Amino acid sequence: MTLDELRRDLGAILTQEEQADVDWEVVQLLSERTYVRLTEPDTLQDFPHEDVIGYLAGFNRRRDDHQFGAHQRRWLRAFLRA
Repeated sequence: MTLDELRRDLGAILTQEEQADVDWEVVQLLSERTYVRLTEPDTLQDFPHEDVIGYLAGFNRRRDDHQFGAHQRRWLRAFLRA
């Protein structure tokens, strides 16, 4: 997975979460798929691992805790713009 692919996948998750009626099953599927791709042997290593993995693993908490979700989405938007 390249950095561009990671940004694309994370952007797709963010797009889903910003819908008025979020389908959290889709968010979970996209998050899990992206996580699996990050474990592939030829995946880039130049990204903030802890933050990205925390985002991918945090979909349930983002669903239940709106303040936490808003904080993680702010971080993700900043990462995607960098």
